[in-house]
Amino acid sequence: MVRLEHVFAAGIRFDTEIQYLAQATKHLRYHKLPVLKSGSAQVCALTSVMQCVLILGPVPRSQLTLERKLMAQDVLGRAAHPGCSSVLRCVRALENLTGTHPLKSATTHNPVEMGETALDVLRSGGLCLLQFKSATASRWATVIGVEIEVQHDKDFAKALLLLDSHAGEPWACAHNVRIELKRSGARSQSAAIAFPLICRHLTGEASKVQLLNLITLKPAATNPQKRTDEPI
Repeated sequence: MVRLEHVFAAGIRFDTEIQYLAQATKHLRYHKLPVLKSGSAQVCALTSVMQCVLILGPVPRSQLTLERKLMAQDVLGRAAHPGCSSVLRCVRALENLTGTHPLKSATTHNPVEMGETALDVLRSGGLCLLQFKSATASRWATVIGVEIEVQHDKDFAKALLLLDSHAGEPWACAHNVRIELKRSGARSQSAAIAFPLICRHLTGEASKVQLLNLITLKPAATNPQKRTDEPI
């Protein structure tokens, strides 16, 4: 029997708006995760990094203070579309500002490997940042979950579930964008090579995209029991 499941980041809930676990001591306390609707690639990248650090926290400073400090430092540079090195600088700057668990960063470029890597990272309590592009734009988003297909006690990544600040804010759902890891049936071979994957928004919008970079973020100590597997 084949079934689909969603594996989400540890420490989040989304019965209404998406929230992250801000305090896990005597009393659990959740805060709203920032999802800043923006057409700016820089704002999307900064927001995605902040989302990851807040979820992996705890963060002893307010997210507004962190944002102001990062913007003042200009850690993303002045490029209209921040690259992998710029986002890694942003990650390291946040790590130094928060004093939280150290984050380990790595990159890969193969879409199939990206899906399996993201799944392993989520299951180990980490998070991922994804850079992808369409024919009109390039941006970063948080990989908040992975859709998996399970058959005979084996599973494989079927789609990446993203929290994308360029898309609409989700409600009662952790993600607002889904990128299928299976190649699309493009009409021309050149189009299939350039943008082989289908990207769908929850609002119905769809486009063909290419995955560029995946940065994995892992806290020094993870709790595997915080993993969230949700059957569809």
